[in-house]
Amino acid sequence: MALASHINDIHAQSIRVATEGARNMFRMVVLTRSWNASHGGVYVPVTPQTQPNPFLDIARRDVSTTDGQALTLVNPAYMTRLIAEKAESDSGAIFRLTSLRPIRPQNAADDWETTALLSFESGNTETIAVTQSPPAEQLRYMAPLLVQEACIPCHAKQGYKVGDVRGGISVSQRYAPIAAATHAGVQQSQLIYGAVFVLVAAMGWLLLELLRRRWLELGGKIYELQHTREELIHSEKMASLGRMVAGFAHEINTPIGVAVGAVSHNEGTLDRISTMLSQEEVSEDSLRGELADLRQSSALAMANLRRAANLVQSFKRTSIDQTSEHARAFEMKELINDVLFALQGVLKRLPITIDVDCPDAIRLNGVPGLIEQLLTNLVMNAVQHAFCDGQRAGNITIRVRREGANVHLEFADDGVGMDADQIVRIFEPFYTTRRGKGGSGLGLYICYGIVTDRLGGSIECHRQAQSGCRFDVRFPAERMDPQGEAIP
Repeated sequence: MALASHINDIHAQSIRVATEGARNMFRMVVLTRSWNASHGGVYVPVTPQTQPNPFLDIARRDVSTTDGQALTLVNPAYMTRLIAEKAESDSGAIFRLTSLRPIRPQNAADDWETTALLSFESGNTETIAVTQSPPAEQLRYMAPLLVQEACIPCHAKQGYKVGDVRGGISVSQRYAPIAAATHAGVQQSQLIYGAVFVLVAAMGWLLLELLRRRWLELGGKIYELQHTREELIHSEKMASLGRMVAGFAHEINTPIGVAVGAVSHNEGTLDRISTMLSQEEVSEDSLRGELADLRQSSALAMANLRRAANLVQSFKRTSIDQTSEHARAFEMKELINDVLFALQGVLKRLPITIDVDCPDAIRLNGVPGLIEQLLTNLVMNAVQHAFCDGQRAGNITIRVRREGANVHLEFADDGVGMDADQIVRIFEPFYTTRRGKGGSGLGLYICYGIVTDRLGGSIECHRQAQSGCRFDVRFPAERMDPQGEAIP
């Protein structure tokens, strides 16, 4: 009975893992749809694969660029379908948008989806099942799509209002790979239980054999732990990249908007100058005034376009570093500024100031993405814990100095601080004081791994004399290859 229970747990765990993957796919699709809807749709070139959406009934659906390129508006629903077709051809994952009242007939719900949609209208938040859908057994997941304010222009005529269940996204994946993944675990469990049974009936020498097998199993668990840790670091990188993209989009909107306004103003000024020149007499003072206004607007547009270009350059540099493990030469101060820029979307609305004290001359050789990840985790840890998610005002100080062949990075805050017991455990995996409030206990553990394993340095946490805490990070300024030579 215990063996059967354990096998059931293995199957249940495999389904939970696969379901979480489907759930993450749903979240990414919803996030992409939200971005599309917040911009009123996006225009893309018309191609044989991307034709105008016959179910999108708006006047500005099809436009042309000044050079004659035909563009069509892709709304969230159409974009979901295009992404689903791409995902199915590339990875085999199947998801689709469906509704009880679809605009596009092909989006009509099947029997299983209909049952799920009806349950959503009753308050259910998701539906999971293993079905016998042809051509093979499938694991199916579905969650609802709620009507948001941006959805109203397209769906108001159907009688929807904000908060209604518009439909859902159904994610399907073949169950055979999930069953295959659990087979090895089931076999291992059967072997272990069989060994225990033989141990009870056998003599003492079987104990040594069992211990040997457990030792080998421990080696496999250690490998799994290392693999899981790498996946956690990768997930944290992707989260940082997401925050960076959000900050970039928010920051670049202002200079582009100002530049567009200035150019529009120039068009009006040019029209007035053209009218003045068509007259028989033109006042020199009036003409000079219009020209001065034109120069001022042009200068304003140019200044904001330069600012936008600088933001794009910073975004490009940081995004490459966040997703790359390549070593290169870089300036520490520039790296810190790039990290703070990437976090602007989070920091600018909080009563938290950040002071940076880093000389311009500190130039390092190594993997900048590791240090960017380290700084991002330290800043977000301070925001969440030291300043209570921004409900408490305060200051963060980042100070960097060269100490011979090493770099000393001091990260301090004047937040709520920690007691001695917390500091002792601060770098333990899954240790958090925010259990149940979104804290995973992995942020500082990842920092510890980056500094000690990847950078070959050390990290310590100390209580401040007045309030808050301080992290002292030291690591070599030159990343070394296996032959002991600095990477250029």
